[in-house]
Amino acid sequence: MGRYLKPYQRAVKDFGTEFEALLWNSEQKQRTRFEEMVSALDLAGRSVADLGAGRADFLAFLMERQITPTRYVGVEGIAQLKEFCDERAREQGWSRASFIEGDFVSDELIFQRLVREQRIDTMVFSGSLNTFGDRLARQTLQRAWTALDRTPGGVLMFNFLSDRRRESATGPAKRLDTLGMIRWALERTPLVQVRHDYLGDHDCLIVMRRD
Repeated sequence: MGRYLKPYQRAVKDFGTEFEALLWNSEQKQRTRFEEMVSALDLAGRSVADLGAGRADFLAFLMERQITPTRYVGVEGIAQLKEFCDERAREQGWSRASFIEGDFVSDELIFQRLVREQRIDTMVFSGSLNTFGDRLARQTLQRAWTALDRTPGGVLMFNFLSDRRRESATGPAKRLDTLGMIRWALERTPLVQVRHDYLGDHDCLIVMRRD
């Protein structure tokens, strides 16, 4: 297991599959991130991969808002959380949702399979880069972006802790080079949205679109 997953593994041992296992500071901040994401991109009718699905909270948020993707595939690296997602989907009747236990860092072909086999056109990373350093985050996002290369209208959407806040992140979370991330995105497409005000200077959301 990669070191980026170990904090979550330890949290699951401590908290089971409760919200605290996700290492979020608060449920409200999680919802604020979700609200910003659906404001930036209409996910209705899109085929969505949620990379680092956690407890399927993002899918639950979409269903609550009556935003229905054509397909939703959650990828989760912690077995207990993946099992929780499966059970939650069965209980809620989320017939268009499926979940895969997988490590999207070590499995270098997972993004290609999602596009080829699941017809994914939208890849979402919400909170799942928080234990990454800059280099690993960019390498991972590059593979996702490359996998969408032949997907007309393909979208890569991700958020991360911004280093524009001077205080360090807490626990295992790390702040990423915000200006570097924006530059990286613009070097690959001019179709880039950046939002940096929804949690003060704490967080950044980037949406990249293919022509």
